[in-house]
Amino acid sequence: NVPVREARRMREELGRFHRDFAWHEQPGAGHWWENSDEPGAECVDWPPLFEFFARHRIPADPEVRQIQFVTVNPGISARSHWLGIDQQERALVPSTVSAQWDPGLQRVTATTDNVRRLILDTAPMQLSAGTPLIVRLDGQELAAKPTPPSRLESNPSTPGAPPWRQPVRFEKIGDRWQIADPLPGGHKHPGRSGPFKEAFRHRMLFVYGTHGTPEENAWALAKARFDAESFWYRGNGSVDVIPDTEFTLESTRDRGVIVYGHRDLNSAWPLLLGNSPIQVGRGEVRVGERRLAREDLACLFVQPRPDSDVASVGVVAGSGIRGLRLTQRLPYFMAGTGYPDCLVLSPRFLEEGTKGIVTAGFFGPDWSVRAGDWAWGSAE
Repeated sequence: NVPVREARRMREELGRFHRDFAWHEQPGAGHWWENSDEPGAECVDWPPLFEFFARHRIPADPEVRQIQFVTVNPGISARSHWLGIDQQERALVPSTVSAQWDPGLQRVTATTDNVRRLILDTAPMQLSAGTPLIVRLDGQELAAKPTPPSRLESNPSTPGAPPWRQPVRFEKIGDRWQIADPLPGGHKHPGRSGPFKEAFRHRMLFVYGTHGTPEENAWALAKARFDAESFWYRGNGSVDVIPDTEFTLESTRDRGVIVYGHRDLNSAWPLLLGNSPIQVGRGEVRVGERRLAREDLACLFVQPRPDSDVASVGVVAGSGIRGLRLTQRLPYFMAGTGYPDCLVLSPRFLEEGTKGIVTAGFFGPDWSVRAGDWAWGSAE
């Protein structure tokens, strides 16, 4: 099922920079193997594997004095022990923090790269009462006192991580750090930061439009059903598929929503995307202040659900029937296919690949186009 050459390649790549691992190949074994009369199969209950785990216990937070943490997306991995990254400066570019806690000095010294917002949990540090935490960030010294965690911070995205108990927060403005307040609910945070595929979370449901032309209505229903059956086949998951006429905010609270169609086709659009900086209608796509007057553009994008702190809205849209059908060539349930927060394509994409990209980009920390990172292609 999985050729051993892939595992050997991983061993070779890992060995270039990290030597603390064990390697074993079982001669003649297939995908599933067992070679003893003990309960369980050796391929998953192999004793040397669990002996390795026992010798590599993850330490408790109070034991950790040094942290070297790297993440590409805080929405996937935001925390290591008492340190967390809330926002990046540039999306999906590796963010790095190297930090050291000195208990005797009650001081944290850290260097960062591509980090816009940083959070430290002082609870494991057991600070003396009334004593501020001294933090040296990229050579700049600040004194901070813990404050109660916000509702967003009480549920960190990293699986298994305990809630922040006594956090201190920092924000980088230009090249200077400052002590920060909790993140506003409408901003990107580790529980909701994109990109597009992250909209398929929180018991998402698919809402297809019924207010378009007969061709558009047929497309919306067929595409929503196709996606639901693809997810069923690939992920063994059942997705609710409903028409826009049945959608209400109250009955779907905190659920992710995938909207099929444009604003003239799907009546759920004004409820979920009325204030979105991306607007797709019949004959046009608006990206911030730029208007593209065409009927053949396909558009995928993600926005925060306006009545939720955690759920997102994913949009599968087109500026006409040609644009809507173009989305059928954009797989998003396959490993290895990645999309930014927003992608707009023209039909040139089918024959000329990336030359068919009209624009692609990431929204800013406040989910705006203005504060984001965008690229525009020749197809515009």
